Amino acid sequence: MDTSWQLSWRQTSLLIDPWLKGTEIDGFAWFNEQWHTTKPIEAGRLENYQAILISQPFSDHCHEETIHELDKVPLLVNPKSRKRLLKEFAERDMLDMPLFLDQNWLAFGDLEIAYLKSKKIFSAAFDAVLIRKGKELVVYCPHGFEFTARQIEALSVYDTKALIVGFSFFKLPFFLGGVVNPGKSNALDIIKALKPQKIFHTHDENKASKGIVKRIASVSYLSELEMKKGLEEQFIFLGADYEWCLIN
Repeated sequence: MDTSWQLSWRQTSLLIDPWLKGTEIDGFAWFNEQWHTTKPIEAGRLENYQAILISQPFSDHCHEETIHELDKVPLLVNPKSRKRLLKEFAERDMLDMPLFLDQNWLAFGDLEIAYLKSKKIFSAAFDAVLIRKGKELVVYCPHGFEFTARQIEALSVYDTKALIVGFSFFKLPFFLGGVVNPGKSNALDIIKALKPQKIFHTHDENKASKGIVKRIASVSYLSELEMKKGLEEQFIFLGADYEWCLIN
């Protein structure tokens, strides 16, 4: 739900940012607490995954309560998440994703993984994740992304099979991070840059919430038709239920 994924590619299956129970809290519950409006799939229904990938250090991506419910498989982590995860999972096998432009990849199963560092400095900065098999990529941008020219050049040699990207807009006052989710206009910029075969929306659940953030945030969510407009058959809407999609 929201931005929890299971990606199975060749013989390797990863869980990505699973948040399947309880609430997520940013700092303190009085500041921001959220919960799913559609009941998530139960952790016990998930099968045949070999690792859990954590893309961001925030609790809607790095959800300890859910990780405790899952199999004790390796954690593949954005290095920014390591400090948080070590507090409860110090005994787990934990592997850092390398930075993409360092030309290194973390090999796991049939796949290789790296992360793209956001260029933002004065507003909320969220990284993207690259998962590759040979010259093919799955690109995961739950909070959108703004590429540097160097990143675009380095990515131009790859074929993007699937782009998983957010379409909702979420903005806080600048002193609390500014734009958190940049919306469809940014998604279209990413699509233009990567030319993906298929596009999936993510992080677009209109979650229930309470706290200060709810009162001061500017938020908008798009309908299926609004997200799909102009994207034709590239766009895949999975809806509120748990569905599977096969990409050849």
